[in-house]
Amino acid sequence: MNLKMNFRGIFLAKCLVVLFSCVKGSANEARNEYGMRGGSVFLNIHNFKVEQQQEVIWLKNSFRLTKGNSSGVKYYKDKNKYEMFPNGTLKIDHLVEEDSGNYKVTVYDGMGNLQVEKNLILSVQEMVSKPEIKWTCSQKLINVICEVKQKNKFAFRLLQNNRLLSVGPIDANGTWKIEYRPKTKILTAKFLCEVKNDVSQKTTDQEIKCSGPLDIVLIGSIAGGAVVFVIFLALLIYCIKKKRAERYEEEQDEETQMKIRQSSDESKYRELPKPPVHGPPKQPRQQQRLPPQSQTQYQAGPPRPRPRTQQKSPSHMKERL
Repeated sequence: MNLKMNFRGIFLAKCLVVLFSCVKGSANEARNEYGMRGGSVFLNIHNFKVEQQQEVIWLKNSFRLTKGNSSGVKYYKDKNKYEMFPNGTLKIDHLVEEDSGNYKVTVYDGMGNLQVEKNLILSVQEMVSKPEIKWTCSQKLINVICEVKQKNKFAFRLLQNNRLLSVGPIDANGTWKIEYRPKTKILTAKFLCEVKNDVSQKTTDQEIKCSGPLDIVLIGSIAGGAVVFVIFLALLIYCIKKKRAERYEEEQDEETQMKIRQSSDESKYRELPKPPVHGPPKQPRQQQRLPPQSQTQYQAGPPRPRPRTQQKSPSHMKERL
């Protein structure tokens, strides 16, 4: 009987030790949280529901930020930056790098007994920059360089035809570069450069084509043909202009010759002026003066009829006789 009691006691003690170690490990285990610089972040109490009678306290590096329960919230720091909700979630606005650090939340019941304690590690990061792909072709070889300007911790990788290339980045005065030189000769390949961190991600893809020997010959022939065509066109324009100039000179010569002929013909058939003939001097004609107009002015109007002359009767003529 004593042996059974001892066995039960030992078993119960071991269970308590394991349970205490699990609770202690879960309390001390820190959870990673990430926020973007200039943005906001929400710090939650995972796997726990806050009751109305419970009190929630948030601390950063052992300094109190907020304390609240169902009756209200007390802020120990800037209220415009921190906000605590009834469920215990803490919101931090206008994130800067100084907001990074260790945060701890504790929950007590109405009697002041500790219910839960959790640790969080906040990391504030800036948005990554967009990478840039550069390349050069020489003897059918591609030399690809992907570079980005970034300060904080980030992941940087280069892919060829959706296959990850095992090439590490190199820091050159704040500019990170990945340079890839394939050992095999390739003409065409698609590359993708990716930059990301815990809060953002940006990529750049580029299809690169390097010309082979046939392409060089084709390009050279096309360029030579273009040069010959330009020279031919220039000679053609020169010949046309020269021909026009010669025609213009011939027309000018013909016009001058015609003018010379016309002037010579006119000089041949031109009559000499006749000598003057002496005769009796002509008396100058006297101009006849017109009679002066009567000063009487007639009134304008229609012409008046003339009075009729009465014919003398034959009796009057006989009397005269």
